[in-house]
Amino acid sequence: MTINLPISLTLIRLIISPIVLPFLLFNFFPTASTQTHYLLAGLFAFLTLTDFFDGYLARKYGQVTKVGALLDPMADKFLVFSTLITLLALGQIYFFWVIIFIGREFFVLGFRIAALERGFSIPVDWFGKLKTVAQSFYLLILIGNDHTVPLVDQVEYVSLITALVLTLISGIHYYRSFSKRWERYSSNVHSNEIITESLESSHDVLLS
Repeated sequence: MTINLPISLTLIRLIISPIVLPFLLFNFFPTASTQTHYLLAGLFAFLTLTDFFDGYLARKYGQVTKVGALLDPMADKFLVFSTLITLLALGQIYFFWVIIFIGREFFVLGFRIAALERGFSIPVDWFGKLKTVAQSFYLLILIGNDHTVPLVDQVEYVSLITALVLTLISGIHYYRSFSKRWERYSSNVHSNEIITESLESSHDVLLS
C-alpha cells in the first residue's frame, strides 16, 4: 500500500480519533480551564478538517485509491463515535442524542449493505454532507464551551437541534433513495424472470 499525503491524513484521523482524543477528553475535560477547552476543541477541529483535505487532495492530485476510499469513512465514524461516547461517559451529552446520532449511521449502513449485495449503490447526497457538518460543529462547540459565556450556550443548543434535525432528515432521505432503487432493482429482476420464463416456454413449444 502506497502511503501518499491523503492516506496519511486519513491514518492520522484513524489513529488519533479512537485513542488519543478520547484519552485527552476523559482526563482533561472534567476539570479543564478555558485554554484547555480551546486546545481540545482545536484538536477536534484539526481532525475534522483532515476529513476535507484528504478527499480534496486525493481528487486534485489524482491519488484516489481503493484503500483511501475504504479507510476514509471508517476514520470519520471513529472520530464521531469515539467523541460522542467519551462525552457521554463524562455526562456532557444526553444519552438519547447519542443513540440518535449513532443509530442513524447503523440504519444507513444496513441499507448500504443490502444495496451492495444486490449490485447497486446509493450515492451520498447533500443531506448526508450537511448532517456531517452539523454534527461536527455541534461537537466542536460542546468541547470548546466552558459555560462562561451565555451566548456560546445558546449556540450550542441551536447547533444541537440543527444536528439532530439533519440527522433524522438525512436518514429518512437515505431510506427513500434506497426504496426507489430497490423498486427499480426488483422491477428489473421481475422483468428478467418473465423474459426467462417466456424463452423457456418457447423452447418447450418448439420441442413439443
